[in-house]
Amino acid sequence: MLLGLICVLLVPNAFVAGLHDVPNAIAIPVRTRALSARSATRMAAGFNALGVLLALPLGIYLYTWFEFPRMDPSLLLAVVLSASVSLLGWNLFTYMRGMPTSTTHALLAAFLGGTVAASTVADLNIAEVLAMPWAGAVMTLLLSPLVAFGLAYLLVFVAVRFARGEDPDSVNTTSRMAQSVSVGVTSLGTGLQQGQRLSFVLLTALVAAQVEDAEQWLPYVYVGFAVLIGAGCLTGGWRIGHTLGHRLVDIDPLRGMVATTTTSALLFIGSLGFALPLSTSLTAASTIIGAGSNQRFATVHWRQFRRICLYWVLTPLAAGTATAIFTLAMSPLLG
Repeated sequence: MLLGLICVLLVPNAFVAGLHDVPNAIAIPVRTRALSARSATRMAAGFNALGVLLALPLGIYLYTWFEFPRMDPSLLLAVVLSASVSLLGWNLFTYMRGMPTSTTHALLAAFLGGTVAASTVADLNIAEVLAMPWAGAVMTLLLSPLVAFGLAYLLVFVAVRFARGEDPDSVNTTSRMAQSVSVGVTSLGTGLQQGQRLSFVLLTALVAAQVEDAEQWLPYVYVGFAVLIGAGCLTGGWRIGHTLGHRLVDIDPLRGMVATTTTSALLFIGSLGFALPLSTSLTAASTIIGAGSNQRFATVHWRQFRRICLYWVLTPLAAGTATAIFTLAMSPLLG
């Protein structure tokens, strides 16, 4: 029964993941008129779906460092189910608020919070609980926005130097072309992460439920995830897109190019190259702020920036706490 509920919840989670993450790739290109809204969403949906399918040969590479402590299979299923509920609820809530929060860190915090709760109702090895990857997730959450901000800020100097003396229309055209390319690159990387993220949840549940030959179902699962995430991307995620593109900074095409290409580069180098739990949402928002703030006039809407930072901090706290509560509530029902 628990496995069935997890599988059912993965359907809306996949759709909302696409809806929640697509603004990271398209908000600035649409804002600077590099692409029309329709073209941007279609491109993002296609490359996200392709990224999910390409994640199949990689397996769960991004999550090979994450390992649950040994626990009763039914309790592990309860943790995964609770995490799925928390993730869906938090992503829907933050989308309605127009906040670009991290699905990756919400999921990791949910697993960690659920495991701590499980340790209070079961005889888990406390050393294994303490050895879970707390530090990596926390340090990435704290440092990745700073690195993204600083890199985008510095790269504006390089971009401005190369653009100095050039025809402004030519600079804007080139910048918009680069942004158009970055939509596909960022979306492809996001799809790779989403495919591995969701398959990690499913495989964990299938192994806990002792389903034989679980991996033989993965090709069909990835196709389903690709369709659902692509459908979510086609919505455009405009609540978050409006925040990133219009309410956060006033940005020109050149700085928009710096922001989008920096996001793409960090996504592939940090997340796919070094298997870090890097959030596309945090990276995209930070590069936009970094590039947009490196101008001679005030461009960043700092009140909105502080509001986003508050949600960044609340994401792991809310997801971890909610999952812990759900796990504790379910534990008496486990046979």
